[in-house]
Amino acid sequence: MAKIKEKKIVKFSEYISYIETLQETMSGSLWYRGSNNSSHHLIPGLYRHKKRSGMLDLSNLESELITRFQQRSMPFTNRSFNDPWEAIFYMQHYRLPTRLLDWTENPFIAFYFAIGNSAYDIAADGELIFTTDATVWILDPVRWNRHALSHQTYDRGILLTIDEEMKGYVPSTSISKMNNHPVALYGTHNSPRIVAQRGVFTVFGQSASGMDELYTSSRFPKDCLIKIVIPKENIKSLRAALFSYGFTESVVYPDLDGLALEIKRFFEFEV
Repeated sequence: MAKIKEKKIVKFSEYISYIETLQETMSGSLWYRGSNNSSHHLIPGLYRHKKRSGMLDLSNLESELITRFQQRSMPFTNRSFNDPWEAIFYMQHYRLPTRLLDWTENPFIAFYFAIGNSAYDIAADGELIFTTDATVWILDPVRWNRHALSHQTYDRGILLTIDEEMKGYVPSTSISKMNNHPVALYGTHNSPRIVAQRGVFTVFGQSASGMDELYTSSRFPKDCLIKIVIPKENIKSLRAALFSYGFTESVVYPDLDGLALEIKRFFEFEV
């Protein structure tokens, strides 16, 4: 079984060069996901519950979360959430656990999420010592989808929630009727942050395994998922390089929260 290709990068120029090479050799668009911990699997929040792990139990948990959110959110929004997809995209925006996993079409945004919030210790001289390798995952969403839905002889590209193939992923669908593998789809751009971050998604079905695990166990096409590893000892210099290119908090979070984070960092208050 093929293992996921891993590429270690220590300079920002190496990252740019590698992305350019991939974009030239791949036939379609690529998606990116940054993680501040290279050991984390590609699993959505709903499937990370500490106590509830069986798929039937997780399906019931999803229904409970959606119902509670619909009931309790009414004083804070004028949205009715008649469409279950709209509900979980909105829930995802506010960091509630869903079957969605966030990706971006912008490789620099993913790089920010990989290293902009890395875990660190503070040395006696005040210097930051980063403690965990970071990762940028790279996904070919078209090739992934065609394999994930090969049992339906699917030969198109990235999905929309209105597509026939998405009936097997609709929130609150009976778990027995869900498709097995996660698929890549365009979601609702329901906030300025999603627009700024070029946000896209994968949505999971019956399998609670990470996409990185499924890549091997389900024999996905070679290199439709790639892992870039960012060594912890290089994060400091890579962050400086990324920020010098203008990819700062106020770009990633185009609101007062983002501006506040950027000002704090500028005046050397670590965020």
